[in-house]
Amino acid sequence: MEELASILFHSRTQAHVFHLGVSGAGAYAAHVALQGYYEEIVGLTDGLVESYQGKNGLIEFKPVIGLDNNCDTRNIIAYFDKICAIVRTLRQAPDLADSFLQNQIDTVEDLIYSTKYKLVNLQ
Repeated sequence: MEELASILFHSRTQAHVFHLGVSGAGAYAAHVALQGYYEEIVGLTDGLVESYQGKNGLIEFKPVIGLDNNCDTRNIIAYFDKICAIVRTLRQAPDLADSFLQNQIDTVEDLIYSTKYKLVNLQ
C-alpha cells in the first residue's frame, strides 16, 4: 500500500505539471483531461488509504523521485500507460486482497484508463 499510495499522490502533481505545460494540436483536450485526473485522484487515493489504515494501521509513504517536464502528448500517454501497469502490479499485494480495497482500486484504475482514453482519442 505504501508504494501504491505514494505513486498515486505523486501522479496528481505530475498530471498538474503536464496540464500546465501541454501545447500544440490536441492540447485543450489534454489540458481538460489532465485537470479531471488531478482533481479526482487525490480524493480516491485518500479514501483508499483511509480504508486501508482503518484495517491495517498507519502507513509510511515512500519517496517518489522527480517530475517529468516533457509535456508532449505522446510522453503524457506513455506516463499514463506506466501508471496503469504499476497499479495493475501493486494491487496484487496480499495486504490489498480485501474486496473493499480492490473496489476502490478499481475506481482508481477507471480514472486512469478514462484519462488515457481522453488523451488518445479526444484530440
